[in-house]
Amino acid sequence: MDRATVLLRQACKDAKVHSSLAAATSACTEGAGKQWVTLALTKESLAEVHVAISQGTGQLAVLLVATTAPVSQIEVLRAMEYGGVYVASAELGAGAATALTEAASFTDGPSLVLLAEPAALKGDENWTAFRYDPRREDAGNAFTAEGDRVRKEIQGFLSRQNLLTLIAKKTLPSAAAADAESGELSAGLADASKTVTILYSSDTGHAEECAKAVARQCRNGGFASSAVRCATMDSFDVGALASEPLIVFAVATAGKGEFCGNGRSFFTKLSERSDLNLKDMKYCIFGLGDSHYWGKGTEDSKINFAKPARDLDTLLEERGAVRMLPTGFGDDQDVDQYHTGFGEWKSQLYSRLGVDQAAAGGGGDDGPVKTDEQIKVETKQLRGSMKESLDDITTGQIPFQDTKLIKSHGSYQQDDRDLREERQKMGVENAFSFMIRVRLPGGYCTAEQWLAMDDICEKFANGTLKITTRQTWQVHGVLKRDVKDTMRAMNKACMDTVAACGDVCRNVLCTSRPDVCSKALHEEILHYTYNIHDHCLPRSGAYHEIFLMQGDEMAEKTQIMGSTPVEEEPLYGLTYLPRKYKVAVAIPPSNDVDLFAHCAGFIAIIEGGKLQGFNVAVGGGLGFTHNNQKTHPRLADVIGFCKPSDAKYVCECILTVARDFGDRTGRKHARVKYTVEDYGAEWFKEQVEDRLGFKLEPAKPYKFEHRGDLHGWVKGTDGLWSCGLLVPIGRVKESSRTCLRKIAEELKGQGAFRMTCNQSVVLEGITEAKKAVVQKLLEEYKVMHNKETTVSGLRRNMVACVALPTCPLAFAEAERYLPTLVERLEAVTERCGISQEDIVIRMTGCPNSCGRPSMAEIGFIGKAPGTYNMYLGAD
Repeated sequence: MDRATVLLRQACKDAKVHSSLAAATSACTEGAGKQWVTLALTKESLAEVHVAISQGTGQLAVLLVATTAPVSQIEVLRAMEYGGVYVASAELGAGAATALTEAASFTDGPSLVLLAEPAALKGDENWTAFRYDPRREDAGNAFTAEGDRVRKEIQGFLSRQNLLTLIAKKTLPSAAAADAESGELSAGLADASKTVTILYSSDTGHAEECAKAVARQCRNGGFASSAVRCATMDSFDVGALASEPLIVFAVATAGKGEFCGNGRSFFTKLSERSDLNLKDMKYCIFGLGDSHYWGKGTEDSKINFAKPARDLDTLLEERGAVRMLPTGFGDDQDVDQYHTGFGEWKSQLYSRLGVDQAAAGGGGDDGPVKTDEQIKVETKQLRGSMKESLDDITTGQIPFQDTKLIKSHGSYQQDDRDLREERQKMGVENAFSFMIRVRLPGGYCTAEQWLAMDDICEKFANGTLKITTRQTWQVHGVLKRDVKDTMRAMNKACMDTVAACGDVCRNVLCTSRPDVCSKALHEEILHYTYNIHDHCLPRSGAYHEIFLMQGDEMAEKTQIMGSTPVEEEPLYGLTYLPRKYKVAVAIPPSNDVDLFAHCAGFIAIIEGGKLQGFNVAVGGGLGFTHNNQKTHPRLADVIGFCKPSDAKYVCECILTVARDFGDRTGRKHARVKYTVEDYGAEWFKEQVEDRLGFKLEPAKPYKFEHRGDLHGWVKGTDGLWSCGLLVPIGRVKESSRTCLRKIAEELKGQGAFRMTCNQSVVLEGITEAKKAVVQKLLEEYKVMHNKETTVSGLRRNMVACVALPTCPLAFAEAERYLPTLVERLEAVTERCGISQEDIVIRMTGCPNSCGRPSMAEIGFIGKAPGTYNMYLGAD
């Protein structure tokens, strides 16, 4: 270092040499002359120098000194990419004087000189001394190298388009000064030098959102659209890394510090390619993880937090790649999860890329990633751009913001995760499709409606019906072009999907067992269930405009000032609810609806064969985030009693308290249960009573004795028969679907179907004459419907969510695996003599708990592929 400084002062007698880069930079003022600083060559000093040069500090002159082998010249050479920078490389000695003198005399921009100690170059036959002087570009000899042999990494750099572009920008006339053809060529060559590849590994979509946000910013900041590539890591050829100037990685964590499914293969292949030399490649990484996933403060959590991102960083460094900026991290434990870390990291990235002044959205883009609250406010009562995006046949997906909105209309955009890797390698988009869920309060439908749904799943979906734990159907695999036709077909059968999903009051449940009370009483309670459900429905006409209306009818509605008038939402306003609102009605002694797992619950109180009213419960919910202490399952509190006619108003008041006091800053803490938990059940009750205008009566005695479904035949007080069937995991397919269709055809005009909360079906309203016909069909198609045919108590009580391959939130299997597990456990229960004991076993692929596993005697919640938390003993 001292020798280099002495040499500098000898070559440039008036050199102003500073002790630090910061001091030299601050001294760079117009007319002050070159401001020198001497630095040891390290990765850190190089990064600092590049930042200073990229910021256009014109009078800066940096002397880098390499004292140890090996000496890479490529990062020094890259300074040429900024344009108007003098760059030189020489051996520390007498031959360095020319480079230092030229650097000192270059006044049109910064100067960067690399001097290497002779000892550091010993044995390096490829070392190339060179000088690049932008003042000689017009003469065509701006770059000169000493000797016949040019170092391979330098030759590779020179052969790339970035130098061609640099020269073109200096020698070709600008668009303003020359004709259009020359201007377009200059602009095209300039754009060609700006390329960035963004690769992500993501299961839940968070890393994908980060990657796409970076891609949007680059495109809107001046990068040509074709120069910005965004894809999964597994879809990228590892062998092509060496030819990439810059790669930005967004890497999520799966399981115990593992790569997600669409990044695992990339990392494995990169690990195996020890021959790769990535010295020409710059990279940066943003890693996502949960610092408490394996327990707060535990060694496992420390080791595995964002481990894939850290492992990738280490491996790329080993392969010689150059880190452009420090790795950033997003932690699910932060108040706004990964957004905190991503916001800080992306600011540095955008500044380095020169796109920090660009707007984040535009030009046919999804726009910036917005919060759910922003989306609800800005999309005209749940309209957004869905009508137009569903009509767009160029892609199988809809824009990001519309994926949020469509939930309120009963649908989710999904893709087949089993096919992701294959399709990405083929260069085609994911196999997108839509799940559509029907609104069916109380789970009741006619035989005609069953037939209509059977037709719909055959014509538009994947040929199956899924009975959910919320007492309704959903169909999977609906292509975007068929979404509207599917909704219209449902509408023709007097069904819709309004409020089946989203931040609204969802499908209201009601006990399905026909043997808990008289037929007349059951119908009365179902009537109040409908009242509660209908009273809390959103009033927006968006659903009908987007999915149902067409032609003259639509034109007439939208002709007022050229746009559809916006209705008032008396309960929801512009922002709707902070999160979903789930309601259930239970008829003791049956708690088949799992009433205490709901935001609001109504327990029917029957005395002397008459409905007296409902006990009211608030604050239940089972969803949580693994090891996030702010989230947890909670059972509802019973806060009082109301008359039957007041139930819908009580439900409304619970809803509006949640609307006004729920946490809108973080969706993971926004359910009604957290409002009750944070403020207390007594406070919540007072709020409800204040809005009601009267006090709730004290809760009345009740007793739940069971929560399973009816299996077999039972005769009602009206003389008609009901039969409970077992539909394993709620999937109506193959022979069971054929059987149920034939039964529906037999029951047209008289019978009905009622879905259960345990994913099965009860046939209702069967006359004595039809009973034998139905029984024959059940036997013919071997549909399980009694204690003998249902095999075991475990099988009768197994419940699972869909999970893989279509649910984007699933960490592990559920529907596809639980039947196999139950079959294995049946051998154990048979051996122990308890095979016919009703044992509730449930499994979900993630902690959102759609299958309510926390309330099972044996519950499994997916934590990673093939990994579950097991919970025992709930009742």
